[in-house]
Amino acid sequence: MYHIYKKMTLFYGTWKIMDSARVPCMTYFGSMTPEDDRKESPGVELLGRWSVMANASGGFICRAEKLTDVESWLYNWVPMAEINVTPICDDNSARRVILGKEPDFLVDYSNVNDEPQEDETLYMINYKFHQDKKKTGYNLFANLTEEQDKNDSGNCRPLGRWHNLGQGTGMAIAAAKSEEDIYKWAFNWTEICDCKIVPVLTDAQSRKIISEKPDFETKLKAVRESLGH
Repeated sequence: MYHIYKKMTLFYGTWKIMDSARVPCMTYFGSMTPEDDRKESPGVELLGRWSVMANASGGFICRAEKLTDVESWLYNWVPMAEINVTPICDDNSARRVILGKEPDFLVDYSNVNDEPQEDETLYMINYKFHQDKKKTGYNLFANLTEEQDKNDSGNCRPLGRWHNLGQGTGMAIAAAKSEEDIYKWAFNWTEICDCKIVPVLTDAQSRKIISEKPDFETKLKAVRESLGH
């Protein structure tokens, strides 16, 4: 269950694997399990991670009491990828900041790491308010009623949305059954913001694809030998 902890900070991270490291990085990642993830990131709770395998990039949401724990975890991957991390607000904390009070309703984040259903595709939506529309956009967002908020996404199934209030940007993860459904949601905001939408995979989906390739075990053996395992 996704809770809000006063001592925990939410972070949004993006990564891009270096061209020279794509094979070892993706092969090693493909061999890992959720238990491996937890072992390599003590003090960090990984809430969700989504990959764009076609260009070896992706994004994640995590939380931790100390930035040093986050950086210690990410340091494991720095030799193979360029990683950026920034503090981020979920809908509930963003509305507190914008409204200056508790919002009338709270958004549930307990399904943030859901797998897509059989007829769904997961999408990552990166939005950016037009420079002269940031305040308008945030006021519209913060003052949505619970019914308006749910209707806004139409036939999409939102899993989570996060906001960088300093830049007027943010990211959302949603499941949709068609490209029309995901673009209908984005179109609601087209007058005040730009949305970049890309299909993404969960860790489980990515690892299944990687590990089922015919040469996976050969590549994994070579990677482990190079790491001295």
